[in-house]
Amino acid sequence: MIEDRTKLLAQTIQKLHHRGARLNIQKVFLKTHTADIAEALQTFEGEDLIALFKMVVSIEDRAQIISYFEEEKQAELVSLLQEEELIQLARLMESDDLADLLGRLDDEISNTVLQSLDSQDSEDVADLMGYPEDSAGGLMSSDYLALDKSMTVEQTIQAIQAEQDSNIILFYIYVVNDNDQLIGVLSLKQLLLSHTKQTLGEVMFPDVLSVNVETDSEEVAKTVERYDFLSMPVVDESNKLVGVITVDDVIDVIREEAEEDLMTMGQAGLDSGASVFEHFKARCPWLVFSYIGGILCYGIIWNYVSGPLSDGGALWVLTAMIPLILTIGATSGSQAATTTITAIRLGSVDNKEILELLSKEFKLSLMFALIFAVVTFGFGHYAFGGDSLAILSLSIALQIVISMLIGAGTPALISRLGVNPMIASVPIFTVLADVSAMIILFGSVYGFGS
Repeated sequence: MIEDRTKLLAQTIQKLHHRGARLNIQKVFLKTHTADIAEALQTFEGEDLIALFKMVVSIEDRAQIISYFEEEKQAELVSLLQEEELIQLARLMESDDLADLLGRLDDEISNTVLQSLDSQDSEDVADLMGYPEDSAGGLMSSDYLALDKSMTVEQTIQAIQAEQDSNIILFYIYVVNDNDQLIGVLSLKQLLLSHTKQTLGEVMFPDVLSVNVETDSEEVAKTVERYDFLSMPVVDESNKLVGVITVDDVIDVIREEAEEDLMTMGQAGLDSGASVFEHFKARCPWLVFSYIGGILCYGIIWNYVSGPLSDGGALWVLTAMIPLILTIGATSGSQAATTTITAIRLGSVDNKEILELLSKEFKLSLMFALIFAVVTFGFGHYAFGGDSLAILSLSIALQIVISMLIGAGTPALISRLGVNPMIASVPIFTVLADVSAMIILFGSVYGFGS
């Protein structure tokens, strides 16, 4: 549903942009959530991207939009902005989003932006950039409201009203002592229901849960998920409040962890954004493992069924090769399918990206096909003192290429038909890969071998 709405928005913007209907585009932007605008704008590139981005009337909305962009698209947009435009956007971004952005830019640009900020903001962002990305410190924001326990409810409400134009996170009110140590928390509801003359120390909940700046991001996500918090305070070794992690950042962590688990389960290693060489390094060990298993099956079948090769003939060699070609096809194809399914789940696959995925998988398939064809030929030559597996080497190569293309293309096709690719892709791919394996194996022997 969300993906369909984003596609429709992107198509509408594209049509209006081609007609030069700037005012119409601005009216569409004014009625659309910044997250949806960001998703739609990421389908554009170069001059179109920067032109449409600048059509967003509100500079505050632009700052939010750039924080929603994916890393690669964010870098592309920043490269198209003037230095002064980037500085204006940086001043309006939340500290954690700005720290993530500057961490991906060149040091020279990052330093220029930091120097343009107020001294306190610059210091806060620089501190955030110093923490590892997978830690609580790397997730937290320094835009929070911490008040002294001696303040009254009335004074607290006035302090909140004074921060109405800032990026302060106000899910909860965090209470600190004179040393800025976290000693309590209360919700906005609790604040409004308390007597105006009561102090925060009297109405706060003292047993507040917090995480250390060095806590792993996955552990932070589990804590927030367990207790259904909207934000989580972050403290240092002395229990001094240094930041707050919001639920939107936790959702990102949970999504990334789920993606990693899916990729690991599918032995694909990396997501669709990785390079061909990175995919090669991540997938190759598992394909080698599958190949070794297939070779062992080959040896078992040949030993117990055919006997010596001279007596068994080519038919037994062919039969013994069936587990190998099925295994290598299933593994290589499932890796490709997992990468595509993950991309679809993240809502990042359109017509152009499908072609890019297929192109990347085709390049990978050629690399793996060449390697395992050579290994298979060498294995046959060494084991039997002849070239009896030359044609079967070609079968292995063809099966890898076809399986990876089927694996990458099947989830995309199924998704376009409105079917959940997580459910239907595996059985459909398995059947297609097995059928293709048998056609290739027997067709190569009786076709080329005749």
